[in-house]
Amino acid sequence: MKAMIIVESKAKTQSIGKIVGDDYLVLSSLGHIYDLPENNLGVDIKNGFRPRYLPLKEKKKLIQELQAEGKKFKTIILATDPDREGESIAWHLKNLFPEKRIYRMRFNEITKKAVLEALKNLTDIDQQLVDAQQARRILDRLVGYKISPLLRRGFSAGRVQSVALRLICEREKEVMEFMPKEYWKITALFGRLKTDETFKANFIGIDEKEIELINESDAEHYRQKLEKHEYHVEKITRREETRRPYPPYTTSTLQQDASRRLGFSPARTMTVAQQLYEGINIGAEGIVGLITYMRTDSVRVSEEAQQQARSLIEMKFGAEYLPSSPPKYMKKGTATQDAHEAVRPTDANREPSLVEKFLSPEQQKLYTLIWNRFIASQMKPAVVEAIRVDIINGSALFRATDTKTLFDGFTRVYTITSEAEEEEKSETLPDLIEGEPLRLCSLDPSQHFTKPPPRYNEGSLIRALEEKGIGRPSTYVPTIETLKKRQYVKLNKRTLFPTEWGINVTKLLIENFEDIMDYDFTARMESTLDEVEEGKTTWEKVVENFYETFSQELDHVIRKLDAKCEKCGSQMTLKEGRYGIFYACANYPHCKNTKAFKGIGAAEDLDENGNRLAPKPTDEKCEKCGAPMLLREGRYGAFLACSAYPKCKNTKPHPEAAADNNLNNKVKRPAPKPTDKKCKKCGAPMLLREGRYGTFLACSAYPKCRNAFPYIGEFACPRKGCDGRIVKKIAKNRRSVYGCTRYPDCNFATWFAPLEDKCPHCGTFLIRKKVKGKYVLLCASDECGREVDKKSAVRAAAKN
Repeated sequence: MKAMIIVESKAKTQSIGKIVGDDYLVLSSLGHIYDLPENNLGVDIKNGFRPRYLPLKEKKKLIQELQAEGKKFKTIILATDPDREGESIAWHLKNLFPEKRIYRMRFNEITKKAVLEALKNLTDIDQQLVDAQQARRILDRLVGYKISPLLRRGFSAGRVQSVALRLICEREKEVMEFMPKEYWKITALFGRLKTDETFKANFIGIDEKEIELINESDAEHYRQKLEKHEYHVEKITRREETRRPYPPYTTSTLQQDASRRLGFSPARTMTVAQQLYEGINIGAEGIVGLITYMRTDSVRVSEEAQQQARSLIEMKFGAEYLPSSPPKYMKKGTATQDAHEAVRPTDANREPSLVEKFLSPEQQKLYTLIWNRFIASQMKPAVVEAIRVDIINGSALFRATDTKTLFDGFTRVYTITSEAEEEEKSETLPDLIEGEPLRLCSLDPSQHFTKPPPRYNEGSLIRALEEKGIGRPSTYVPTIETLKKRQYVKLNKRTLFPTEWGINVTKLLIENFEDIMDYDFTARMESTLDEVEEGKTTWEKVVENFYETFSQELDHVIRKLDAKCEKCGSQMTLKEGRYGIFYACANYPHCKNTKAFKGIGAAEDLDENGNRLAPKPTDEKCEKCGAPMLLREGRYGAFLACSAYPKCKNTKPHPEAAADNNLNNKVKRPAPKPTDKKCKKCGAPMLLREGRYGTFLACSAYPKCRNAFPYIGEFACPRKGCDGRIVKKIAKNRRSVYGCTRYPDCNFATWFAPLEDKCPHCGTFLIRKKVKGKYVLLCASDECGREVDKKSAVRAAAKN
């Protein structure tokens, strides 16, 4: 073998190993192998902010294996991802092989041509990329480790995450403080005199002045005035508009579009995109990367990819859809690194329909979205005609609008759908003529209210972060996932709500760390990190400049927290010890008084005497000891706790508080339903309950009897002559299996859950099974086993 190639993920070892052949040993680092220590700062502030990297505990064995294999080769090739994180991983890997020839291999797509080309053009590690990543890591560590201990217990801060949380909290405040304003519209239905064609138009005003209808009486007043007149078409205005295609996807636009069109979370989008990038087995071609690298903020496309797309467009759609020259796109607003191309298919000729059978449903949806967007970006603009019709009765003006497509252009492949356009239904107008009289069929006043700004979803939050220059393609998903993990936000119906925990920590950070929470300050830091990558400055200078401002803000906050020693009257100062931050008397060693530091914001839970505020009493009684239950606030919201604590430690959620709190999105479980089944252990009736993992039967004698098992419904065994029922069981491999209650007399079993739909041929329940890459409905009967279409199954179920 010539050399050892190290990639980041296990999936790449197969796809790249197949391309480079037996001349190379391809192994994986499984991501980062070194990081800053978990339990301490790990940054030497006094010695030029030098980081102290340690091998990750879970990677120690892997490191030994890589080093052992590396001894067999003179050359080590590092083929990690082509971004800052990938360069950092390569830099750490390089340190494992101090006596070897180390080369860096970069490719933007995992195709045979791209990989072999990269293998011919090996380079050194880009230290500027490494430095940029290192600066980001150190800045994030300084903020997290210096601020978090100062906050009340359970709170934490992050350089980017806290600013993202501020966006969510401020939008929530806008929504809660928004006062809806009533307004009315009058919509008229007009008809042509010679035909039965009708269309709608909206009342605009009188005597060329727009009329604002603010209440029902206004609307009724004008309705009566307008219904007694004859109307005609006064003016028809036609205007051609050119709608240009969108550029190919960047990381953020892909996450936003997948969220809106497919309902994918950004994390889910990136997971599926990673699979498409690393390679899919597509039959005769083997494992092939279907898309280019998915972490990018560039809209640039290579000339080769453009020419390939142009050839496909001309062949598939015709020359009229092909622009005279390939379009060029530039990203607006924030700085673009342009390190690699936009997200696009690696081969435009690999249409979604050709690879559908090899992809999972999620992979197929995302690949189709990426393919459509890229092909559309290389097509001609769409041309539409905007039509405006003014209808009058002398003084009153109604207006109707319509849009007709003259040339569909790129919309042949990729439709334009914004959230606003999805809400509005376009009115199709007949071919009207100026001066044409119309009959008034009806007038319909309707009440409306102004709407508050929408809360952020994951996609729109990413768009807001990008517009403000906060974060980069590789940080959007981790930032949002961290906010959810720390319970600072809740996701309810794809909408982000800040929790009380998140609102409180944001308030504390804004009050005490103004710069860290400032949008412009955070955006400027991102720009300086870009300058490190471009070689315009050094990572040491960036961190030093940041810490100079940050430490002043930190010292100011710490001085505000100083207290008086209750023993000697000296100043109490904050100290950092083995178990965290605490107060110590400045008169030490003469006075050794110390006391716990509860953190910024902890005082909000205390009264003027320093005592903890009493929790609110409730009418609820503790089911364990009968004492009154108290309403308390915790990290996860309001809850009920027994007043007899610590003798009784009973706690439970408070449903009313959770319902009042729009920040808590826990689903209320329906009440258990009685059944005619008896518990096989104690004979008590069994109850039908809804749990986290679905419906199950549980003994009504709980907690004395804890008998419970999954419930899938009432399904008769499909085996001929068997009177058993189908139940759900857990196999040794932890998979769910559905088998007959008469086992071992009847050995019917299936991995697939029974469905309520019935086979139209024999009446047996159906199962949903993947066959040749597609999900189909099959009859569960061994004797029948036919494939059934959905409509027939629904009709059969209705008959039964």
